[in-house]
Amino acid sequence: MRNINQPTPELINRILGIICLEKGLSQNTKTAYNKDISLAFDWFKNKNIDCFRANEKNFRDLFFFLQSKYYKPSSLSRKLSSFKQFYDVLKAEGYIKINPLSNLESFKKIKNLPKSLSEGHLTLLLSEAKNNLKNVEQNNPTKKIKFLRILTILEILYSTGMRVSELVSLPLSDFIRIKDLLQIKGKGGVYRYVAFNKESKKMIEMWLLQRSSIEKFLKNKYVFPGNNGVGHITRQSVYMNLSELSKSINMNSEQISPHKIRHSFATHMLNRGADLRSLQKLLGHADISTTEIYTKVQSKRLSGLVNDIHPLNRINLKKKESL
Repeated sequence: MRNINQPTPELINRILGIICLEKGLSQNTKTAYNKDISLAFDWFKNKNIDCFRANEKNFRDLFFFLQSKYYKPSSLSRKLSSFKQFYDVLKAEGYIKINPLSNLESFKKIKNLPKSLSEGHLTLLLSEAKNNLKNVEQNNPTKKIKFLRILTILEILYSTGMRVSELVSLPLSDFIRIKDLLQIKGKGGVYRYVAFNKESKKMIEMWLLQRSSIEKFLKNKYVFPGNNGVGHITRQSVYMNLSELSKSINMNSEQISPHKIRHSFATHMLNRGADLRSLQKLLGHADISTTEIYTKVQSKRLSGLVNDIHPLNRINLKKKESL
């Protein structure tokens, strides 16, 4: 067994690199895992516990501490997964003999129904974004670029149900010819197809035409370059632009986010007759049970609707309908 007293940042990064390579994890996931591992090791250090000799009880104490800090079950489960995988690699690399987390079970997740915007709210957002672009002064190219970009992003998010991380990293090379379908690299490195509607294709064409006239963007490989022409626009910038747009129509900025637009896409598609399997493919869900949560949203709203307006007002829709 290898001898080492303290985990170095280089060691942590190397172990996480092995995990990401084996599991095909994204850079964002690696960053989250790094924070989890650092949190655990700092806690062990404060308790004078050697992280390479930490046992099952030590980890149970750690999770008891995290629970006392009101971490959500989903967050605790991810941390447990991070720790288990990290210590699995430590064992494989000869730093420890056994994985002390083998007997720890995942935390029961509370499945929250996804929050989405109404079709009316999204139509209002799109209308405001179009008005901003239409009314922008011709001698203000900076604002024109900003308004055109956020309108294009909003159209793409709502048309495709993309994750914002997938959108910001779209390569320009995929848009030499704009088609109805586009294959993108999604979560976990899994490829899937997304579909563009007519309006989103129109906005993409407008954006690419405007983009081609901006010198600092010409050598950039992304559809949506960063404001300084380097790399791609950040997720935070997209969120801020959407928040500004929502405030301009007196909508609470907390109501709007790229992920809520993704939820809205799924909910509205399902409400209009899309089947679960097709929706699963469009959203890039590995497990259809993740997609099925949107049917619970439907049932909840249906139940509320009938209980509100039915004259008898005593109908019980809690039992599963049989058709």
